[in-house]
Amino acid sequence: MGIERRLRSQADELLEGFRALVVNGPRQAGKTTLVRQLQHGRGPVVSLDDPAVLAVALEDPVGFLGSLPPRVAIDEFQRGGPALLLALKMRLDAGRERGQYVLAGSTRFLTMKRVGETLTGRVGVVELLPLSAGELRGRFESFVERAFAGQLIDAACEPIHRREYAAAIAAGGFPELALGPSTARFRSRWCESYLRTVTAVANVEQVADIRRPEIFGDMLGQLAARSACELVVADLGRELGTSHLLVTSYLDVLATLYLVRLVPAWTTSHTNRSKRRPVGHLIDTALAAHLLGQSIDDLARIDSRWFGPLLESYVVGEIAKQAGWSERTVSLGHYRDRDQREVDLVLERGRDVVAVEVKATATPLPAHARHLAFLRDRVGERFKCGIVMHTGDQRLRLGDRLFAVPVSALWS
Repeated sequence: MGIERRLRSQADELLEGFRALVVNGPRQAGKTTLVRQLQHGRGPVVSLDDPAVLAVALEDPVGFLGSLPPRVAIDEFQRGGPALLLALKMRLDAGRERGQYVLAGSTRFLTMKRVGETLTGRVGVVELLPLSAGELRGRFESFVERAFAGQLIDAACEPIHRREYAAAIAAGGFPELALGPSTARFRSRWCESYLRTVTAVANVEQVADIRRPEIFGDMLGQLAARSACELVVADLGRELGTSHLLVTSYLDVLATLYLVRLVPAWTTSHTNRSKRRPVGHLIDTALAAHLLGQSIDDLARIDSRWFGPLLESYVVGEIAKQAGWSERTVSLGHYRDRDQREVDLVLERGRDVVAVEVKATATPLPAHARHLAFLRDRVGERFKCGIVMHTGDQRLRLGDRLFAVPVSALWS
């Protein structure tokens, strides 16, 4: 089953079990297309991007919802604000039928804590992220499932060279960008337009009251330069000339706008010397490469300072996409401790744990797995496997439940 069909099947299942379905994801990721497919033969689609429709929704949210036909989809629902949300809650509470609404939004507004509590038990959520590496290549992806099953070492992997990984990083996953012209001019202008649109005051104010919107551009640049690094709020505040409280608040806004992915710290009672700061990644590596002024040629250079961090962001993004359509909930975290042991990504499903290290080398060595081995020994039988992902073509066993596989194993 292809990824699109998997998401549609997941959405259909949630519509059968919940009173409403939320389809969340960044702008230009394909949400509108997915919603129209879901609504084919089911009901109409109205969009709050239409100024006339939005004006009615803002002026009379209760009347607006009451005027819509059954089983309607509302695109860009977050534009209606808190009043439309409360009107929706009233409608959902008045009738317990399943599948009353499909709500699409280009922010995480509908799953933020204060909003999520309002809709608890009433809505199911599907997250649509930019195209995955497998979608772009027409491949079925099962890396996460195979990792938890410990079946990575026997799978054939497509041989990929450094320049091809650099091209994948620079292209990202947004359909218009990844499938459009590959010229540096087009990609630069697309990314510039995208970032300007998403961080426009009118969009940002849908999710938060912003005092200094001019900071967002500089903040995104700082976050791109810190790709795959622990985010030290005090350092960001000094660079931006603002308070750590404002930085913390704006980080949440950027995550809500689907510009930044904040990977939380992971710990257990057996790893209690861990640090608690999140690691930051831009939601798509094309945006990060653009903000850093990095072309394919720049990233492909053997001495590139950005290839390693952006390769890690690329891997984290691809695994996050696969985790999103997994049959069982998979949480993502990272491990750092005060003794300088680091693991780039820790996946947890129930009690099972998988750990991933990303190395920008074509020659994986047992030493690259030493922190994975530390985590394995601390976690014990819960630890299913540790994986060193590299840019070569070797598939190796590096120890008990420790493997080295190419990054292309993500889609092979």
